[in-house]
Amino acid sequence: MFEDNLTIKETKKVQKNRNPVLVVLVIIFLLIFPKLLFGDIFILKSINNINAIKNLAPNDRFILSMLYGTAISSLLMYIFAKKYLNRNNLSLGLSSPNKIKNYLKGALIGFVMISGVFLQLKIYNQSQISLNTSNVPAGIFLVFFIGWVIQGFNEELMCRSILMNYFAAINGVKSAIITNSLIFAILHLGNDGFGIFPFINIFLMGVIFSLLFYLSDDIFLPAAVHTFWNFAQGNVYGINVSGITQSNISLIKTQLTGNPFLTGGAFGVEGGFITFWIEAIIVGVLLIGAKNRSKEKENKLINKKTGL
Repeated sequence: MFEDNLTIKETKKVQKNRNPVLVVLVIIFLLIFPKLLFGDIFILKSINNINAIKNLAPNDRFILSMLYGTAISSLLMYIFAKKYLNRNNLSLGLSSPNKIKNYLKGALIGFVMISGVFLQLKIYNQSQISLNTSNVPAGIFLVFFIGWVIQGFNEELMCRSILMNYFAAINGVKSAIITNSLIFAILHLGNDGFGIFPFINIFLMGVIFSLLFYLSDDIFLPAAVHTFWNFAQGNVYGINVSGITQSNISLIKTQLTGNPFLTGGAFGVEGGFITFWIEAIIVGVLLIGAKNRSKEKENKLINKKTGL
């Protein structure tokens, strides 16, 4: 069912043979260290000197420093992939001619997914909401959105573009999807409220991103889903994002008042059963899509051989 797609075939063609443990450790280092150094030190100090931002709550300034700190991380990861792994843009899923179309499609998917979770919280009386639009300056709202765009692309470049195709070239697609999704979940270990259910849900989200990348051959699709899932979660609906303290810059304020098993509690909705079953359905739909595509390729090959 999981034949090599275009980006994996290209990865097999160009990638240098490197130690997988070393590759993972270096990539994780390039994710964490630049974000801590440039985000928490330089960027945080810089934004504290901007009048419109220095008046924000400390947790909002921290979120912005974290988001924008991933820009340096992405650049270093890209250089590492190009120079050390000998990867090119095609193997990283950066060469699709449908980038804009796929990004818009991903934005819609991500927003609809989190909106489905939000609506169910209300339907099952698991939350209390209030409008907060009067307290959200348009400029600051845009600054947060751009930050989530950078952060979403950063994690997809790391886990899907680099690591997923790296492992797919070595051990096959199934193993690569599982491995990179496990790494993606493990990276959230230190977040507030993290536990077994959040781990399972983050893993499933990694599987969703991986399948979207596999089916599209374009990292811009899962990057957009990732961005709009997080952005809408934090700055539209006002929910904790993966255990990160709720932002004050959100159009809606949401208090999770129901059963933590359903809502995710302190971790946010990504740690609850409502998110789990939505993710499970989406994984199932994407697996059916991958199976159907495999059958179509097989039928085309048979028809070609038989001259039909």
